[in-house]
Amino acid sequence: MTCARQLLLTVAFAGSTALACKPGVGQAPSLITDYTLLAVRGEPAEAKPGDSVVYSFLLASPSGTVPDATAGWDVCETPKPPAENNSVASACNPPTPGSTTGQTFAAPVPTKACMLFGPIAPPVAAGQPAVRPRDPDSTGGYYLPVRVKFPDLPTGSLTGFAFERITCNLANAATSIVGEYNKQYQPNNDPGIASTDLITADGSRLSLDSGPPTIAPGETVIFEAAFAQGSAETFPVLAPSGDALVNQTESLHMSWFATSGSFVHDRTGVAATETAISTGNTWKAPDSAAVVYLWLVLRDSRGGTAFKSYAIQVTP
Repeated sequence: MTCARQLLLTVAFAGSTALACKPGVGQAPSLITDYTLLAVRGEPAEAKPGDSVVYSFLLASPSGTVPDATAGWDVCETPKPPAENNSVASACNPPTPGSTTGQTFAAPVPTKACMLFGPIAPPVAAGQPAVRPRDPDSTGGYYLPVRVKFPDLPTGSLTGFAFERITCNLANAATSIVGEYNKQYQPNNDPGIASTDLITADGSRLSLDSGPPTIAPGETVIFEAAFAQGSAETFPVLAPSGDALVNQTESLHMSWFATSGSFVHDRTGVAATETAISTGNTWKAPDSAAVVYLWLVLRDSRGGTAFKSYAIQVTP
């Protein structure tokens, strides 16, 4: 079957959501049976207007990570009209393959990004009503849509959107609070996956980072992924009252994907109030011999992303 698919890679506690050509009824989102865009990462994870960002992607397939795929890239500079229900404006998804093609993409954040997608109200056009500036998310953030398109995959075309966090001035706050906020606030850094272990039923621990482990068909194991130090950052946000700053710590969310077998959870994570330094998931191997490919995608609540891929040998 050949079809066009569109994915939305959202920030904070969201994986990729298929908008068309969805998996079969009852298929877990963690099961990879087709070419699937799992993540787009911006480095740095947050940038000021005018600063350059380098984007990269994680493209999975039933045969593992696709190492040689190239994509068409575009930075969207069209705000979503109030009448549209999608997360990005329809004008951000033209039929062209993209303005730049490659495995990575470097582009500056538009100088007007905080006006297009942030708290600065754009100029009022003649004869048109004033446009209300954007509201921040729960972390005080604003985001720039970035489009990535794979037009010629063996199973059809695939388009996805990711969101780069942009640094904008604090809105609707007293001058003294804005000054204090500017002193305290540090732009978001991408989180990291330090290591991943496989734990067998007898408690044996195998490092996935040391090479593909071998397990038996139908065996149930636990994957445990450790976060890199500093992955959950603390930052100030404007209190709901608008007259004070409060500190908030990032939550961390892991999405799990594999080409076979089954996870107990598609997603796991650590809330902002927790101090855990790792997250785990239980996985049951397929009942027959296979090489299973595994992907982990870690996101923080300010839009940062990290990912790793592994292979597991299932042998009788």
